This record gives sequence, structure tokens and C-alpha cells, in this order.
Amino acid sequence: MNRLRTNWRDEVRLIRAVFSKEAIETLRDRRTIVVALLLPVVMMPIVTLGVPYLSERQQRERARTASVVAVVNRGAAPNLVALGVNRKLIRVVEVKDPKQALIDREVDAVMQIPKDFAERIRRGPVEITVLFDEGEADSIIARQRIQEVVAAYTAAITEQRLRSRGLSRRDLSPIDVKASNVADERRLGGVLLASLLPFFISVWAVLGGQYAALDLGAGEKERRTLEALLVTPPGRWQIATGKFLAVTVASMAAVLMVIVVALVTLRLGAQWGLSELTRAAVVISAGPAALMVLVAFLLVAFLSALQLTLSIYARSLREAQQYFTPVYLLLSMPAMAAPFLDGWGQVSWTYLVPGLNAVFIFRQLLLGTASWEHLMLTMVSTVVYTFLALTVAVYLLHQEPIVLRT
Repeated sequence: MNRLRTNWRDEVRLIRAVFSKEAIETLRDRRTIVVALLLPVVMMPIVTLGVPYLSERQQRERARTASVVAVVNRGAAPNLVALGVNRKLIRVVEVKDPKQALIDREVDAVMQIPKDFAERIRRGPVEITVLFDEGEADSIIARQRIQEVVAAYTAAITEQRLRSRGLSRRDLSPIDVKASNVADERRLGGVLLASLLPFFISVWAVLGGQYAALDLGAGEKERRTLEALLVTPPGRWQIATGKFLAVTVASMAAVLMVIVVALVTLRLGAQWGLSELTRAAVVISAGPAALMVLVAFLLVAFLSALQLTLSIYARSLREAQQYFTPVYLLLSMPAMAAPFLDGWGQVSWTYLVPGLNAVFIFRQLLLGTASWEHLMLTMVSTVVYTFLALTVAVYLLHQEPIVLRT
């Protein structure tokens, strides 16, 4: 028993020695520091505050600016056109060729009114054609504003006709619909976080330890220091474990930084009055937060083991980077697609797919819909994948042709 304890302590001591060496080298790598610590501090405020601010600013500017519209046969419906102008929804301009002016972006839309508009509207329905460019946001807004003007003008005519027959608009709509939103600020905050955090956690789980994995595998092979390390007292699995822990720490630091910066900046945005953020309470309860960190750690561990394995297998840093690209794509694509995969969250096999399972669990924890069955499937499967990847890394370190090739 004492011998087993001594052996166990010796193995832990050797792993700690390898980890300390690799962690120090990782800290000396400026690329790892920038990606893991500085880049999230710069990127997350831009995404969480910059994008909503620019969107809100653009909406305000468009609301203040009338759409430029060319009207064909303006004199056929002067009251209709005047209604849009008076409401500051449209600004009418004269052009020689309205359709060409729309193509050349001189106008936002073209409203074509029939010459006999007044006569036809007395007899029955009349059609107004709106030409717009679906590839231009301003043109789409112009179309919507023209439709709003036409709807208001139509309502006024309808009301006049009803009054002439002793009726009112109320007679046409005897039933009212009252909508009441049951989602409180906390629920809206969960929806907001679920649209942001799972994607960025997944991305930085890959990027955070990327340079550390490159340097501790392919980098050491290029510098010819891996061969010297393999003849030291630590065994192959102890060396692989030490390197794995160093990469994991770098990645986890990046993920934690992303989470903290996102929460802080979203709260600041709410305090600064950004309309998209003031309606939501950006809060994560202690239980879901702890589970998110745990699942994030397991995802980071799996990706760190996978990246380290690919780095050891690669002949050079450049080749290792080429191997890392599919890993990044295979993880970021599910993270982007998860909100649109309706129904997948109820299928058990989804939580056996590495990367995708963690994204779904992140979303469910933030929305308060996670189940213990899905959580356990995700955690157990991710641990198994991590063990398999680390086992392959140890196997590669035993293969002299792979270790020596550059």
C-alpha cells in the first residue's frame, strides 16, 4: 500500500513538473496571452455593445429620414401622396426614368399610381404598384412605408364609406385581441445570453489554447526539444498529461474571460440605456453558472487533448495549423446553427456529438430548460472523447518515426 502511495505521488510529481515547465513556456508565448486574455477583452465589448449601439443608431437615423420615392402619376392621387409626405414617411422627387433611378439608387422606391385612380377607387378595388430593390435595406424600408401610407389612406376611405351607411370601424372589428408577455426580464436575459455565450465559448475553447498546443507539440518537434524531453524521467503518459493540462489551462482562462467580459459589458450596456439591453436582466443563477463552467471545462479538455494530439502528429507548425482549421469549423458551425435546429435538443443522440452537445447544454442552462439526462450524456461522452484523444497522444509519443519527423 505504501509503495502504491509512493508511486502515485511520484507520478503526480512528474506530471506537475512537466506541467510547470509547459505552463511557463506558454506564459512566455505572447500569442497565447493575446488570444486567451486580451482578445476577449477587445472583441466581446464590440460584439455585445458595439453591434447593438450601431443597430440602434441606424434605426434612429432611418426613422428620422424620409424615404426618397419617385411617384408615377402623382396627380392622380394627390391626397394619398400628401398623406405620406405630411407624416414624413416619404419624400417625393421627380425623375425622368423612375425604374432606372431605382436601379441607380437615386431613389429608394417607385410608387406607380394608375392614371384613373380616382375613378377606379369609386367603382371598387384599385392596385398600386411599388418597385423596390430587395438587396437594399433602405429600399425595403421605403416599400414598408409606402404600404403604411396606403393602409392609412385605405382606412380613411373605408371609415368615410362606413359613416355614410351609418356604421363605424368598430362594426368591422367586434373582437379585440390583447397580448400579454409572460417573459420577465430574467427570461429575456437568458434568451439574450443564449444567443451569444454558447457560440463564443465554443470559439474560444478552440482558440484559447491553440498556440499553446501548436508550441508544445509541433513547435517542440521543430526546435528538437521534444526528443530531449522524452529521455527525462517522466514517462510518455506523464509528459502528455502535463502538456495537456498546460493547454487546458490556457483555453479555460480564455473561456472564463469571455464569460466574465460578456456579462460585464451587457450590464454596462443596460446601464447606458441601449434599448435592446434595458429590457433584459443579465443574470446567471449560481447553479446553472457552475454547471456551465463544468461543461465548458470538459469541452475545453476535449479540444485541448485533440489539438495536442494533432500537433504531436504534425510535421511542422504550418501542418498543425492546417489540422486545426477543420476542428475550428466543425465546432463553430454547430454553435452558429444550434438556434435553428428545432427539435434536435430533444433527441438523445445529439448529446453524444462532441461540441454540439455542449452548445445545446449551454443554451438549455441559460434558458432554464436543461435536463439531467442530457447533461449527464454530454459530460460522460465528452470525458470519454477526451480520454481517447489523450490516449492517442500518448501512443504517438511512443512512435519514434512520428516524434522524429519534421
